Amino acid sequence: MIGHTARVATALVVALIIVGCGSAPQTSDSTANVQPVGSTQTESLPPPGYGTLRQDDFTVALQSGRVQLKATPLAEAVIRLAAPDTYQRLHRTVETRSQQIRDLATRNGLRQDPLVFQVSFFTYEVQAAYEPTNLVILNRGILFRPVGIIPITPEWGREQLKQQEIQTALYLFDSAIDLNVVIQLEYGGVTSFDWASVIPRLEAERGRVISRARG
Repeated sequence: MIGHTARVATALVVALIIVGCGSAPQTSDSTANVQPVGSTQTESLPPPGYGTLRQDDFTVALQSGRVQLKATPLAEAVIRLAAPDTYQRLHRTVETRSQQIRDLATRNGLRQDPLVFQVSFFTYEVQAAYEPTNLVILNRGILFRPVGIIPITPEWGREQLKQQEIQTALYLFDSAIDLNVVIQLEYGGVTSFDWASVIPRLEAERGRVISRARG
């Protein structure tokens, strides 16, 4: 009886090991096979690795009351103009969440890859509340609201900021937004026109990047 019990226990252990070994590669393979969001639009873009811009060079900032907000578009056409380490970090942010981004965008009615922004909220006050869904973008006379939000920081959902704490998420917008013309970010009754000064900065850097890549 003891021998039979031992054989059963050994068989169960072996079975669990096989299941564990067999399941891990499936997760890895499924992640590896996902094409990064926006990858179908990169053929006409310059290669990464030749840019020099910092993230703040193409980030829109505004302050509403006690809350500060920063929004960075993660479109390849923009981040490929960033310095190599910045590009890799921002590209990886989208790449590792591409399936989640597409699933959420599809559930909310988008048929194409969304335009992704990395949005951060911050305060110097002891405590401040923020309202994630109040951020909107005005572009070509059309008001765009986020079609989905994917938290990055673990406490995003409580919608409260502690002093000098940053809460960050990815915002999904309709890809109809044109970053080549002025966009206005609006939050809490405040509008930022920062993108008007970002456009010529991107255009100048794009020319330099193309020149470096050819050289």
